[in-house]
Amino acid sequence: MKNRILIKLILSLTILVTGCAIEATKTVPIEYITGQTQYHKVCANCHGADAMGTSKAPKLIHERYNKENFSNGKIAKTILRGSSSGAMPAQKTKVTETDIKEIIKYLRYSQKK
Repeated sequence: MKNRILIKLILSLTILVTGCAIEATKTVPIEYITGQTQYHKVCANCHGADAMGTSKAPKLIHERYNKENFSNGKIAKTILRGSSSGAMPAQKTKVTETDIKEIIKYLRYSQKK
């Protein structure tokens, strides 16, 4: 009986840990991999794989978020403090300044593609 419970627990944890991760679907050049990895750790749950959006949050591969319309500083501020509307929570406890720079670099690359 204890073995059956243990097996069920292990299977449940395995599904929980591996089944919830949102994986990248696009291959990027090596200089963008760190940003892609950080994006998928911090942002993809809401903004979707490869920044293509979900029902929770908009896609970031959109002209509204291009550099001309949404500066790198504004992206960094939004990541740290959340959105002014309150729809996006602050992520300041989940990222470093370097992480943010890499995420922005990855997003800008993705927007060009």
